[in-house]
Amino acid sequence: MSSNFIFRRGDLLGVKDREYVYGYVIAQVIRYNRFFYCKDVLTGEFHFIVFDPEFHFIMCPAFDPDIKPDIDVISMGAEFYDALDRLFDFSDEDESSADW
Repeated sequence: MSSNFIFRRGDLLGVKDREYVYGYVIAQVIRYNRFFYCKDVLTGEFHFIVFDPEFHFIMCPAFDPDIKPDIDVISMGAEFYDALDRLFDFSDEDESSADW
């Protein structure tokens, strides 16, 4: 479950849902190309997104590089994200997290 593109904070992420595409701006990359905290461009609400190349793609890089998350998602702790890695079978991939 990887991508050839490196997702970064501020990128406009497209999410396919049947016939419709939703737009989210990445506010925080929690784990490189795996977990993102994003703002819905239509509602302004924040959502946690687990990357799936079948449904997620870049619509526009550097769409809003100054975006800030509405909570400190890093404070949830590495244990939480390690558990998500195991749940979504990301265990063999790079475990870096930063403002990509």
